[in-house]
Amino acid sequence: MRTKSVLDKILDEASIFHCHIGPFLALGLKAGLRAIEVFGYNPHDMSAEIIVPEKKIPYTCFADGVQFITGCTLGKGNIRIEDGRCLKAVFTQGSRSLELKVRKEILDELRKSSEDLEEIARKLMNANLSKLFEEKLL
Repeated sequence: MRTKSVLDKILDEASIFHCHIGPFLALGLKAGLRAIEVFGYNPHDMSAEIIVPEKKIPYTCFADGVQFITGCTLGKGNIRIEDGRCLKAVFTQGSRSLELKVRKEILDELRKSSEDLEEIARKLMNANLSKLFEEKLL
């Protein structure tokens, strides 16, 4: 039996909130973990803007990953979802912001993959951040 990494355990816990394990949930978790790495964990001072190509599943699942890991929630009003041409998260704390845009090649792979969704999600959770996102820190 394979030993689960900390990232696998985070994905398992997030799946309780989200009700299943999928790649877009994993991408949201990875983005949120990076925001915590940059800003620290402060769910009251950080805000998140999620840009999606379409306001529908599976893209909106990205927001659940961000909500779960960062504590930026719809209830507190410090997260919002907007339509755009890409999939990205913009995290803001004070005068600083971090933009994480999912690489086009990752989205293309997800659209055409026939692999098991949970298996893809676990691979994404353990992937190098730079392979998943274009990052801008302002």
